[in-house]
Amino acid sequence: MASIQIAIDTPYVTKREFLRRTGMTSSTFDNLRNAGRIPVMEKPSAKSTVLVNLYKWAEQAAMQQV
Repeated sequence: MASIQIAIDTPYVTKREFLRRTGMTSSTFDNLRNAGRIPVMEKPSAKSTVLVNLYKWAEQAAMQQV
């Protein structure tokens, strides 16, 4: 089995930055988040910024079979 290395420049990004980096639409993000497919940090309050955990997201992507 081949080894994969993924470089991540920051552990968390905002939803806006995640959308910019991936080209994903906001509605697709919301659907995937609600389905548990995009790992986010728990928000302390309803008005807090959504932060995506890039480490867990990359780990999930690496574990997928091609």
